[in-house]
Amino acid sequence: MIAADKYQPSRSFYAKINRRMTQMRQAAPTRIDLDRPILTITFDDCPQSAFHKGAGVLDKYGVKGGFYIATGLLGRASCMGPMASAAQVRELVNRGHEVGAHSHAHFDYACAEREQIEADIQTNVERLREICQLERIESFAFPYGETSYQAKKSLSNRFTTMRGLLPGINRGTVDRAQLRSFELDGLPDSVANVLSALDDLHRAPGWMIIFSHDVSEKPSQFGTTPQALEEIIQKAQSLDIDILPPALAARKAGLVTHA
Repeated sequence: MIAADKYQPSRSFYAKINRRMTQMRQAAPTRIDLDRPILTITFDDCPQSAFHKGAGVLDKYGVKGGFYIATGLLGRASCMGPMASAAQVRELVNRGHEVGAHSHAHFDYACAEREQIEADIQTNVERLREICQLERIESFAFPYGETSYQAKKSLSNRFTTMRGLLPGINRGTVDRAQLRSFELDGLPDSVANVLSALDDLHRAPGWMIIFSHDVSEKPSQFGTTPQALEEIIQKAQSLDIDILPPALAARKAGLVTHA
């Protein structure tokens, strides 16, 4: 198993071009035409701080989010602090949040064979169903945001939506096997970019997804602060933007549920 903080995907020029080409090659094209804008707030890996402070901020404002769980990381230590336990993941569901798949072993799907990916996903989904007592897991986010066309195509019938990490608002023709999203992390312009995108979303309705990891006053480079989350939620609500978890947002957007 490769821990989430022990690996970084290639940032070479070739890798960047390959990511763009993968994004352009749609595995499950569909259309999103919305009369009302939708924002979805998600957390990857689920450090305990996302459970305590991230979900706490969402609950404070009466909204629900999505938590993408790599089951092999549950209870482990990481550069983002300790990961959530199985009991905490189950509590998220009991509080009305959505739990999504995020792999079991948290490896780079762009560099793996189809059989390895499918076995890993099967373990991830079975474990989440067991932990949360759910019949279905509808939403998925690629570990590290990395994928290939073959991986997208292979998994597109398992999940209603699959989330990547290239920025943008999902509207018009989109690939539900690699939805666009905005990262909320430690970079100086991260929060400003999200707030600016909310203005765009208000002007032209679509489905906007943001993701982060840990949530604390001093987050890791992959995380954010409770204050940033509050600022984003307050602005979205002031603009009359619906804030919904991934599967509910997908249904509102008219996306076809996986078989």
